[in-house]
Amino acid sequence: MQELIDVTENENLSIEKNMKVFSILEETGLNWSVRKEDLITQTGLQTPNSGIYRNDTNEWLGTTSKKYTPYQNAELVTTIVEASEDIGLKIKKGGTLSNGKLVYVQMELKEEFIGASEVKRYITALNSHNGTSSIAFGSSNEVVICQNSFFKIYKEMQKFRHTQSAGEKVKLAVMELKNTIMEDINLMNTFKLMDSIKVEDKAVHDLIKSCFGIDIDKDHKKRTANKLELINNAIDIEFELEGRTMWGLFNGVTRYTNHYASKNTQKSKEDYIMNGAGYNVNINAYDTILGWIEQNTKETIPTI
Repeated sequence: MQELIDVTENENLSIEKNMKVFSILEETGLNWSVRKEDLITQTGLQTPNSGIYRNDTNEWLGTTSKKYTPYQNAELVTTIVEASEDIGLKIKKGGTLSNGKLVYVQMELKEEFIGASEVKRYITALNSHNGTSSIAFGSSNEVVICQNSFFKIYKEMQKFRHTQSAGEKVKLAVMELKNTIMEDINLMNTFKLMDSIKVEDKAVHDLIKSCFGIDIDKDHKKRTANKLELINNAIDIEFELEGRTMWGLFNGVTRYTNHYASKNTQKSKEDYIMNGAGYNVNINAYDTILGWIEQNTKETIPTI
């Protein structure tokens, strides 16, 4: 059943653009809305909180203050459609995380080649329905040869949700998309720098300790040893593919989070990499490698 029956009746958009928004909502599984209900105790006492529920499934998504204003999927997609067209991007995909607590849409950028790999690039717009964050923008990329995905949030826009005018939201989105593209260019240049730096054994040991809490020289428990074997296996595979470089080491971590630690389904992997423990491990690896480069080389991390 089509829940958003009025999504193609937005008088501010052309019929063609309304149909495009509707099509994206359908294709990405985002054609549903949320509602806010005040929460009361079992004895009927009022609370200062509201619950956020999916209208299609009645599933609880989170608890917020009564002042919280939901930002519907149709509003997000409409804004990103208009903003992306303004700067010549195309919405490529989207979906839900944690059963709808978070939703995202992604715009495709031109692929890059780093080391031995083609890297697919996307700009991601992320929205929460559980009150934990505001609209956020970030980079997503996938190393094609090994299908390792990496996601990095750059900035949350606290004022985005509270901007009243649809036109102002589009202007904010255009500005943030342009900023995120620049950040993504910096990210690609940083990956290229990683590819130019050879790896020392100490850097590998330090990374494993930082990301996984395993001290190679001291931890000998069987469970730890089994996990370490998988981590080393992932790193060795990437060193074979990419060479013994910082880029290869970083891909060793993302291979582990994508193919060893995450569950088998694509949806579970997206949750783990974009919102769960896998996101934290990957960001930790990225930051640790950048810290090592700054402390042990004369190289400068790229910025535009």
